[in-house]
This record gives sequence, C-alpha cells and structure tokens, in this order.
Amino acid sequence: MSSRIVQLPFDILHQIATKLDISSFEKLAQTCKSLRKHLQSHQTAKHILQTTSRHNLWVQLALYGPRQTLARILDSQSALQRAEPYSACIIGYASSFSYNSGILCYMTANALRILNFNARRDTEKVFDSGLFTDPARLQVRGVTATIRSIQVQSYADGVVVLLCDLGLLDQCLLAVKIDQPIRIKMRAWIHATNKLFVRNNGQFLVLGSHSARNAHNRREWLLGVYNLDTGKPVTTQPLQLRGFYGSEIGSTVCFTIHENEFYAVTSQTSYESEEVDWTSYYQIIRFRLDDPNPQLTIKLIWRRQHLEGPINDAWNDLGFQVDHSTGELLVVEGRKEWLNGGSQSIRTYYTQPIRRADLKDLRDGLRHPPNDSLSRTLDEYSNSRWEEPLMRVDRYVHAEFRADGGGGQQAATKEYVRGRTKWNGYSFNAQAFVDLVTDEVVVEGESKPQQRIKLRVASRQELSPLAGDDTTTTTARGSSMALVLRKSRRDREGQEMEDGERAFSPSSVSLWPPDDAPQGLHEILCPKGRAGDVTAVLGDEGIVYMAGPPREPGSTERALVFVCFDPTFGFQGMHHLDGSPAKPRSEEKKRKIECYKLDEKGQSDHSRSGSQNQGIDSALTDLPKKLKLEAGLKQELEAGLRPEREDAISSPHTCDEQEISVPQASGLAQGSLLATTSIMSPRPELPVVPPSPTPLLPTTLDPNRQRSRGHGKEGERPASRREKAMCISIHQGFWTR
Repeated sequence: MSSRIVQLPFDILHQIATKLDISSFEKLAQTCKSLRKHLQSHQTAKHILQTTSRHNLWVQLALYGPRQTLARILDSQSALQRAEPYSACIIGYASSFSYNSGILCYMTANALRILNFNARRDTEKVFDSGLFTDPARLQVRGVTATIRSIQVQSYADGVVVLLCDLGLLDQCLLAVKIDQPIRIKMRAWIHATNKLFVRNNGQFLVLGSHSARNAHNRREWLLGVYNLDTGKPVTTQPLQLRGFYGSEIGSTVCFTIHENEFYAVTSQTSYESEEVDWTSYYQIIRFRLDDPNPQLTIKLIWRRQHLEGPINDAWNDLGFQVDHSTGELLVVEGRKEWLNGGSQSIRTYYTQPIRRADLKDLRDGLRHPPNDSLSRTLDEYSNSRWEEPLMRVDRYVHAEFRADGGGGQQAATKEYVRGRTKWNGYSFNAQAFVDLVTDEVVVEGESKPQQRIKLRVASRQELSPLAGDDTTTTTARGSSMALVLRKSRRDREGQEMEDGERAFSPSSVSLWPPDDAPQGLHEILCPKGRAGDVTAVLGDEGIVYMAGPPREPGSTERALVFVCFDPTFGFQGMHHLDGSPAKPRSEEKKRKIECYKLDEKGQSDHSRSGSQNQGIDSALTDLPKKLKLEAGLKQELEAGLRPEREDAISSPHTCDEQEISVPQASGLAQGSLLATTSIMSPRPELPVVPPSPTPLLPTTLDPNRQRSRGHGKEGERPASRREKAMCISIHQGFWTR
C-alpha cells in the first residue's frame, strides 16, 4: 500500500500530510524512505505546525525552520511519554523560582538570575539586590523600610514579580520589567499574605489572598488588579469573590490569566459536604482585566455524578493548561476514585475545555431526581443539585489504568503511595501522567538508607481513526476484517460530539532512572540522598524542581534540578552515563572548517605557482577543485550532524546546531532515539564556555556601596549584567542518551 501512496503526485501527498496530527505524520514518514523524502518539504512541515501546534511556544518563537521545530516537538514529546530524558543537571541553588514559557527565574546569593532555555543558554541575566533595594527604601509608618529577603512569585511576558520581606513592616510586591532598560513597573504594599498568589502578563497583574471575610466570618478570596503600564489599580476597591469556595490552590481552586481575562475555578460548591447530593459542579468566575467594574458572576460547569464513586482527596490536582492545537483554555483535574464504589481506586485526569462548557446559573437545574426517595430528606437548608450525566469523550478522560484491569500494565507496574509521591502532574498535550517518586536504598559504605528521586510517567498513544468492522470479507488469501472510520460519540441529544471519534490506547508506565544508573546521576536527582519537600513545575523543555536539604545550615537555598526532554539543550561539562565527557560537536565542526581553509590555501598557493609557470588562469583550475572540496566538506559536515537513524524528520539538524555525540556502543542508551541528538545553539556567535574554577556563586556586593542601574562607576559592577550560567559553573550534569 505504501508504494501506491508514494506514486501519488506531491500535491496530493502534501494535502494528506497537512490533514494529519504530528504523531500521525511521523508514523506516515516512517513507512518507507521514499515517502519520508517526499514529506520533508518545508511547506508541508509549516502547514502541519500551523494546523496542529500553532499555539505551541516553539512554533510561535520560530527559532528554527519548520522541519527542525517539528522534529523538536516530536522528540521532546516522545522522550516525556517514555520517561527517557535527554539530560539531567543541577541548574543552581535557589530559595525560590518560577518557570514559565521557557524562562527560569530564581533567587540565589542575594541576586535574581534568569535563564532562557530558548536563547543564550550559556549566559544568565543577573540582577543584584541593589536594583530592588534602593527604590524600595520607603517610609512605612515613619520608619525606613529595608528589604530583608526576596522571593520570586511569578514570571510572564518579560515581567518578573518579586515578594520583598520587610520584616515587621509588612511586605512589598515589585513587578520588574527585565528587558532593557530594566525598570520597576509597579510597587504594592501587602498587608495580608494568607495563601498569597500572583498571576500576571505583560500588561496586568492580579494579586490575590485568602484574607477577606464574609457575613459568616468565613474566609474568601480577595483580588487586587493592577495595570502595569500605569502602576495603578484597575478597580477602585479590591474584588471579593463572594460565595466562591475552595481554599487550597492546586488542589481545590486554581487561577490564571488567558487572553487578558482572569479565570478562577474551584471544585467545591459549599464549605461543608452535602449529606444528600447527586451532581458535582465546578464554579467558575471570569472577567476582563481592563474592566474597572467587573461582574463577578459565578457560573457552574458539570463535573461528575456522586454515584461514580468516592474520591481520595489526597490526590486531588486542579489547574489550567492550553491545548496547543486549538489554543483553548482547559481545566485539568486529577482525581483518585473508587469507581462505582469498588475496592480498587484508580487515578484519572479529566479535562474540560472552557469554550465548549455548558455554563449554568446557580439557580438553574433541579435539586433532586424525579421520584427519588432520598428527596424526602431535603429541607430548605439543603444545597443539593441534580442533572443527567454528560457524555465524556476519550480525549478528555485519561485513566492511569483501565477499570477492567485490561492492558496488562497494572499488575506489572509498581504503584507508589501518596507519601512516596513527592509531586504529581499531568501534560495534556503529551497525554502523560508525570510523577516524582522516591525509593529508599542502602548505599555501600552508608549506615542509613538514602532516598532516590525517580521520574514516573504513564502515557498513552492515539489510535488510528480506522476501526474494525463487524463484517468480514473473504479473499483468495483468507478472511480479513474490514476497516471503517470510527464512529463519533453522540451526546444526549444525539448530536456528534467534537473529538468524539478519537480513541486512545491503554496507558504505558515507565520509570527512570533504573536502579543500576550511576550514583552520580542519583545524586543530581536527589542531592545528598534526601528529597525533602519537592516543588516542581512541568514545562515544554522539561521539569524543574527544587529538592534536597539546605545548601548550608540556616540557608533557604536548595538544589534546583532540571530534567530535560528537549534534545536541543546541553552544555559543556556534561558527562555520559559511562563517565566520559560529552563534548559538543561544534568543536569537531570548527576543526574541519579550519582544516578545509588550510587545504584551500595550500591548493590556491600551489595552483598560483603552477599557473605562473604554465600561463594558465589559476581561477579556472581551482574552481572545479574548490567546488568539489566545498561539496565534500558539506557532505561530511552534514553526515556528522545527521542522526544515525533513518527517520531524519525526527531529528533537527542545521548549521547552527551544536551536538553532543553519543557512542554507538554505549550499552546504557535505550530506545530508538539513541543516535546523536542535536544540541542547537540559537546564538552561534557565542563561544562554548569551558568549565573553569571560578566561584560557584556571584560575588556578593557590599550593601553600603552605591549601585547603579546601567554602567556603574569605575571599579563597580552594574546592578544588571550577564554572567556565565550557573549550571556551567557547577558542571554537574549527565547526557543520558
């Protein structure tokens, strides 16, 4: 069948490819070499990205060509789904951090450091505390306030938000624009910090705390909305979310900003559980950030039926994500349920696109099912609700294991209790559970067992849109099942549901690293064998988490670990799992270019001397040789940059790339992506910084010395500058492929 597809005109192949998602396109390209070559068109890759991943950050940044971007997305998602990261390293030591849109901001050694994973990865922007201290020396109740500590609260669109501790004189919030010129866009005094949170974009900032009181003296959320262009509040008074329940951020309530609108969602609809109830809902509030008088109307979205089974609240996970294909804002909730009241609990992630949700008013609907005997127990104080259950499509329901025990994974895969699961999350675009779990082992020479942090991923794959028909056909070779397009699911009204025809395989569980991995890798993932409280954020490039004991007694700084699924990230100083240094291929490429220039000069000198003796134009004799040398060098360099696997679509390679070579005979590498993997350098003019015995942390400046925002006085360092990335100074990292 593949040969028939290859014989189709390119225009038809292009149209077929642009109708596929990224995963299906990759599988189609792997069917044969001829088809793979046809699908390597620049325009084809561009159309696929615009159709299926236009809201992916890497597509929007367009740092590389469409084919390279497509390959980067494919490789990173595959690495995440199989729990086979490309690298792991200690980025630095931090007291707080924020990781969003490929930008990592963290506080260390009294300085704010910013690392961009998508550009200039070998250097970091560094802001000394003097940049924030001088403007913040204000009179608070007649006393001069001095910042004692700074914590990173949020980052988005070039604005980092810092919480400055003033000791007994309250706290101050600073919104700092980190682009040149650096400036503080907003300053706000904070008097209530109970469950404080910050959400911002480039234009607005929302500051919230669980500090307001209602008529029953119960706490409610209080919001302050600020315009960063003016530095002033948008509303005349703070906004109180009255009747909006849920108090645990990330568990029962979540907040976000999307397209200049603020969203608040909670899974609780009352302070206390209803003894008699049938249907559970999400409460949602949304309003435009530029509205000085927003209507804080609470709407309801169907969540579940209570008959589906009890919930283990310890595993609740609630948050927002964005669908990379449509740009829709999604409510993603993880629950561990005893389905249908059974004895076995299963973790499941449920996703609700807000755009498609049927929003209901608080007063709409019925209080109980018709003719239900339990309705007699209700009184005027009951807050029960009931409606018919809604249909769910497979794309928005992902169970860790199948309820019927199918798939063969549950019995063979180790499960971890809540106490051993330090952090749990979910990636909707990769369709993967992502957990950080711990095991205890006894290391030789140690009397006490040590902890090891491992990455546990449960992922699934989308199935073909073709499904087996009930009828069979008989041919000369025997009977075979006919394949037809899978029918779409229908809602209660009989209408076809969006994405209702999509189906997925059972989840496959992977655990990394293996027990026999080098001890050095385990020490990076779990510093000093003690996990402690783990704070983690999952992003497009990988997962960043803070773990381990304090760096020094009395210090608040702990190790900041980066487990990377992006094949384009790496730095000099990394090691392979066998202990050998992982060297960038850019050095080998530079050596070949220098050799080529020397050969070209020698050929030119030789031809020039020959032409003087024979009277032949040297340009004519050198031109064919020069073209041949250039062609040979180009092929040699491309061969060095090209991955050893056949499917070149899944491995980006450009002249800008900086690669780490992986020995072919390495027995520690696993999977089909074990060939050389590209390490792109978006700024090729920057030299590779070799490891040096320079101090690990930047020098702490004298607090009494005058600081400047731009170029300091002679002998002084400016308040903002660029320094070598701390991960390069630490050079503790492993290239795991």
